[in-house]
Amino acid sequence: MTPESVLQYLRNNPDFFEAHAAAIAQITIPHPEHGRAISINERQLLSLRERCRNLEAQLSDWLDVGHANDDRGDRMHRLVVKVLAAPQAERIEVLLAGLRDDFGIPWVYLSSGGAEHDALADQPDAATSPGCGAVYGPQAERLMALAGQPIASLAWVPIETTHGQRVLLLGSGDAARFPADAGPQYLQRVGEMLKALLDGDA
Repeated sequence: MTPESVLQYLRNNPDFFEAHAAAIAQITIPHPEHGRAISINERQLLSLRERCRNLEAQLSDWLDVGHANDDRGDRMHRLVVKVLAAPQAERIEVLLAGLRDDFGIPWVYLSSGGAEHDALADQPDAATSPGCGAVYGPQAERLMALAGQPIASLAWVPIETTHGQRVLLLGSGDAARFPADAGPQYLQRVGEMLKALLDGDA
């Protein structure tokens, strides 16, 4: 008899536990942490409690992410209102200043073509889609020269306008500020706003 054959028998005979409940209650197994003998029922209860703790931790993480997204959404709404209230000629600068001040982004840069292309040489998809990531080595040196401050993580937003392509760069000295797995939805919204403002300057 093998452990697999025992498991298969129990799967095929689910009434076994009810038919032999008294005998099963007398079987003891080691506690997973303390080593003392406990019943199978107690061991199952411990497993259920552990699953509950894991689910609670997962739910807490989801709630934290939800609260962070709510906060980001509120700040984005306030920024849009601020931009719309500004004179048309000042709206782009108000948007860029809002990203710096309201979102606490140390470096905000809207390209006019040129040096930023070298700074993005390590992100071949930067011309077509927004993204984030940590920066190292030669790229960090190029960004330092462009930003005038250390940049350890970067977000980029390509913007195709009627005047040609521009790129919005957001940089931080914190390597964890713009992780590679961050969702692009807020970057896309900022890109759409900038495209509308840039095309409106035609």
